[in-house]
Amino acid sequence: MMLRRSAAALLLACATANAVPVQAQLAARHEVRRGDTLFGIARKAKADGVSRNQMILAIWRANRSAFPGGNINLLEVGTVLMIPARETVSAIEPAEADREVRELLSSSLPASQVAVARIEAPAAALAVPSKDQAPMRRYQEGLALERQGDDGRAFKAFLEAAEGGYGFAQRKLGQIYDKGNSVVQRDLQSSIVWYQKAREQGVPIEKPVSRVVPK
Repeated sequence: MMLRRSAAALLLACATANAVPVQAQLAARHEVRRGDTLFGIARKAKADGVSRNQMILAIWRANRSAFPGGNINLLEVGTVLMIPARETVSAIEPAEADREVRELLSSSLPASQVAVARIEAPAAALAVPSKDQAPMRRYQEGLALERQGDDGRAFKAFLEAAEGGYGFAQRKLGQIYDKGNSVVQRDLQSSIVWYQKAREQGVPIEKPVSRVVPK
């Protein structure tokens, strides 16, 4: 009887030990969703005792093929990223992570995205709506939802309009990420990206925006 109990306990211990790696393996993946950025993913996945830049660099190194052209700002929805273990992340020297993330940013973004200055766009550029009216209408729906206090649906509308190429929606996303709201955490790098997209459409940025790479 004692032998049977010991065998059962041993089997249970083995099953429990085997379950841990499986759970860890599942937790070490992230499927990219609409609105995700490397910086946001790194912030959520960051373990205690490592910097944000260490996490960013570790994820980038483990998923280089997921970033077209090596551009850390480009992530395709549906891509599954491998999230390195804490030991892998902490093995990267903080100074090395800071330096490499700065280099990756400088190679992925125009200089104007590091400091987006206020510009005066020609009136004609602001007056011409998108050829596709759907993004403009979606943006207006987002404004209405925002006034109603529905930040979740408003953000979805702004994101769809911005991805449709509507400059004012892109600026709106820059403003949302710049401060954060009830559904979106503050993400300064995403803010820079959306401000620049709006700027390229001829939409003015109301004030100087200067950003540094977060740690």
